[in-house]
Amino acid sequence: MQQNTIGLGHQNFMLALRREMGWPTFKPANDCIAFCSGRRMDLAVGSEIARIAQMMRKDAVYTGWDSMKATTPLGFTIVFRELLTVDVVDRVVPFAANDDAPIVFVSTRGDEMFAVDRRGALVRIPGKFRNIGTGRKLAMKRIKATAATLGDELLADNQFVPTGGAWVEPETPAETIVRFG
Repeated sequence: MQQNTIGLGHQNFMLALRREMGWPTFKPANDCIAFCSGRRMDLAVGSEIARIAQMMRKDAVYTGWDSMKATTPLGFTIVFRELLTVDVVDRVVPFAANDDAPIVFVSTRGDEMFAVDRRGALVRIPGKFRNIGTGRKLAMKRIKATAATLGDELLADNQFVPTGGAWVEPETPAETIVRFG
């Protein structure tokens, strides 16, 4: 594990995005979405993140960055596992309908959106909003505002996975609570 290759700004941006999508800050019972960042999305990166999604057994929200110092990602990608394939849906944009609605991702290429459902799964929804530009600006404003409130330390379980490398299940300090009654 190489923490020095993970930037605090990128970590906090992804944690803020996670929170603004309605995903808990702890490991949920239905832990099925990964929040990942790396270099600019291209065919090689898409193939690699699809491979990692299969290894993790999770869908993924991916942000591509120009450099470690960049404060805004170049783009967003959804990695969505289907029954027989892994779809890499590039050029999606975050969208907020208002100040309180969970952020969703809207495809700029197709007629679809991606959102977290009540079970915590990433779902693909047909259709899209009309005012994508306005919703994107609000979503980015919310993500950046939330990121600014987060800590100034890297999380202990951050991982750097080199191309072709293995992903290792992190040891989570805050496991979900199981209550039997």
